[in-house]
Amino acid sequence: MTLIAIFVAGGVTGGLLTIRAGKYQMLRRSELRSGTSFSVDRWLANLRLTPEQDLKLRPIAQQADNELRNLYALNLREIDGILDRAEDRINPILQLDQQQRLRQMVEERKQYLVQWFNVPEPHLP
Repeated sequence: MTLIAIFVAGGVTGGLLTIRAGKYQMLRRSELRSGTSFSVDRWLANLRLTPEQDLKLRPIAQQADNELRNLYALNLREIDGILDRAEDRINPILQLDQQQRLRQMVEERKQYLVQWFNVPEPHLP
């Protein structure tokens, strides 16, 4: 009976810690996304820009945001290639069912990175 109670307590504790870690990760991800692009609206609120400053700042911020998005897309294409090359080297060592699981794991990782960088999925020629 004591063993069952310990097992249940461990399961509940593990579940609570997992939920807490998930919330922390989501918060961290949203903070990263909000901090990675130049948002004039955020600047306007935080810096209390005048309308004249806003007009001057908006094109600069838009250009910086476009450059960052291009950099993120380039990084995703590089990461995509790295993951594909690794998969190609790993596959000969694996059995067919393991290769299928690896393909799924790689695709899930790529999707995660696309969401993390918040840019369109890279399409390689």
